[in-house]
Amino acid sequence: MSEIDLNLEGENLYRQFLSAIAGKNWSAVEAMISPSFQSAHSDGARDHVAELDLLKGIDLGTYTLHDFKVTKADSHLVVTCWISIEETIDGERLSTKSSTRLSVWGKTSKGWQMIALANLNPV
Repeated sequence: MSEIDLNLEGENLYRQFLSAIAGKNWSAVEAMISPSFQSAHSDGARDHVAELDLLKGIDLGTYTLHDFKVTKADSHLVVTCWISIEETIDGERLSTKSSTRLSVWGKTSKGWQMIALANLNPV
């Protein structure tokens, strides 16, 4: 896979993930998250189930993604980007200041699934 294809693949995966959340397409979101998933947020770590619960409580507004960097390690893609996002969690509006996101995707028999996410925007 060329560097250009690799970057597009990683960027598209993350954009599809956010699009599914924004559209509240929970079956698509769940299919994108590995059962062995783990996330890191400013308030602690979450597993697959806890992350889905968090995501279902988010109201996503407009977002801007930029400065993607994608690397490949065996059958995994590591995707980082900057995001500025309008999001409300449990009725509280979070900062729209750009912050970094890191996601790790594993190639499975079901396609790419996210196995890890680091969200550096304070929750």
